[in-house]
Amino acid sequence: MIRSTCGNIAGLVVALFLLSPLALAQITVGTVTGRVIDPSGAIVAGARVDLISETQGTKTAAVITNATGDYVIPNLAPDTYTLEVSAPSFKIQRRTGVVITGGDHVGVPPLTLEVGATTEQVAVEAQTALVQTQSAERSTAIESKQIDELPISHANFTNVVLLTAGVQNGGNSAGGTRLGGKSQNNIMMDGISAMDTGNNGQMLSMNIESIGEVKVLTSGYQAEYGRSSGLQITTYSKSGTNEIHGSGYGLFTRWNWNKNSWANMENNVPQAKTYSSIYGYSVGGPVYVP
Repeated sequence: MIRSTCGNIAGLVVALFLLSPLALAQITVGTVTGRVIDPSGAIVAGARVDLISETQGTKTAAVITNATGDYVIPNLAPDTYTLEVSAPSFKIQRRTGVVITGGDHVGVPPLTLEVGATTEQVAVEAQTALVQTQSAERSTAIESKQIDELPISHANFTNVVLLTAGVQNGGNSAGGTRLGGKSQNNIMMDGISAMDTGNNGQMLSMNIESIGEVKVLTSGYQAEYGRSSGLQITTYSKSGTNEIHGSGYGLFTRWNWNKNSWANMENNVPQAKTYSSIYGYSVGGPVYVP
């Protein structure tokens, strides 16, 4: 009896160890689905589908369309991809600008292959943004370009959450539409919890220069999200690209740039003379392996 109990406990520990990476992967990676057809609208089974990173030039493992012409490409890191489809007796079809954020299940409209030699290519530029079709979640992704170009405080990456429609700062609110305080928000960094379980506050505060993307889910979460009933904030650190890039910034505050508070003016208290100067930079690029 003792041996049986020990065996069950050991089996449970092993199962939890194996399942935990899968649970984290569901939050940090995305999935692309779609269908391949010919000019008559008939399905094309056995077509090869590749995804190519537009920032790194790397290819994912190819998938083959099934008997109904459908394909599913899972475990995609947040990035912008080019979708490439090829099949015998058809021209190669390429669709650019397929944007994937963490946890996305993006449906690509049916791709129509044109009859021709496989050495010929047809390029299709995305006219409209692709939408998540496999779940009912409501979410907003603040990508690296927005983070770089908008005047956001660099001290804490959660400052970008306020760019999400309907999100306010401070206190608690029904539906999890507020950020700050002892709220019911949940924050994850690269798939790992960034919450202090002691006071339910933010445990990790990273400079925004280290952040590649912040995704905010406001409602309709999928099954892999939990712990809190408010906002689900999933953040991803920057990764390298094929180009050398960098940035620099300076943040300045001066006491005489702001008006004295109402309370101070009522009590004839002069404004406190405070100022600060914060400088920073970031550099990134490819790593060459000889």
